[in-house]
Amino acid sequence: MAYCKDAILLSGCLLLSSSVFAEKSGDSANYIGENHQVSQEESDSWWQATHQSVSETVGSWSRNIDAFLSGNNSIQSNESYVRMRFGPIFSSDGVDGFFNFNARLKLPNTKNRLRLVIESDGDNLTNDNKTSEATRDSSVVNSAVKSNVSAAVRYIKKSWGADFDSGVLLEFPLNPFLRARFSQGHEYQQWRWYQQEEAFAYYSEGTGLRYKLGYAHQLGDTFQYGGRFGSTWLAQDDEIYYREDFFLSQALNDKNRLLYQLSFLQAEGGDTGGDSVLYFVDYSRLLHKNWLIGHVKPQMTYQEDENYRGEFSLTLSLEILFGDSYLAHK
Repeated sequence: MAYCKDAILLSGCLLLSSSVFAEKSGDSANYIGENHQVSQEESDSWWQATHQSVSETVGSWSRNIDAFLSGNNSIQSNESYVRMRFGPIFSSDGVDGFFNFNARLKLPNTKNRLRLVIESDGDNLTNDNKTSEATRDSSVVNSAVKSNVSAAVRYIKKSWGADFDSGVLLEFPLNPFLRARFSQGHEYQQWRWYQQEEAFAYYSEGTGLRYKLGYAHQLGDTFQYGGRFGSTWLAQDDEIYYREDFFLSQALNDKNRLLYQLSFLQAEGGDTGGDSVLYFVDYSRLLHKNWLIGHVKPQMTYQEDENYRGEFSLTLSLEILFGDSYLAHK
């Protein structure tokens, strides 16, 4: 019951956030009382100051690491960022929660070849078999506590269209891993396509191969549609997962966007979860400046293990972005 109360409280905060964090119109002071206005300013100041401080810290860390590895000091801002997304998931089984965290620290003085990559779901070998959030747990707090964080140094070789990760899962004992990706793609007028080949090896999780192929077509300024195909082979259990996604993205205005997606998942070999079909609508709204985003995502899932009985879920989440690009003075 405690988890349910926490999740309901989080969802309530999300539903109220559009009014709490929305920018005040220029003439609002004409009808808001002085005491309420002062209280609102005080309320706004602490979370904006916190975001400002964390964003400055992300930029400072990135520049310091860049200077250490390259030997050249730099005071220029860069595109390093930290992204957090969390919230409750409501379904017929009750209320769960998820917490997702990832960071990309770019190091431009290394000829833009190195990145520091941190991810909260570092032991997640593939998304080709996921029907919901990868970090889903009984509550947002449990999801954050149980996250298996990974840290890696990424080397980028642009002339090859490749990047290489060398890192560890931050658990005891430390679990090293290697990843190599090769990417190709092209844009022609309003069309874009890409493909990516990947090989990975984890000390305890095993080895595998992954392939992705996707395309997208821009229809004017507000619509984009496309598709993605993914396949992952996990050598340790000799399992193969396939996934096809078809999507339509619609920009309602500068702050509101809708994503419609239909997905088909198949699996072969080992103790796989069977075939699945799902579709969802993800409504996202920019709640404050360019760094606070709210998401509402209703979804229907049909799984072979459940005799394709439809299961409805509703995910409410907040997405927060930190970094030089999201500072208040930008």
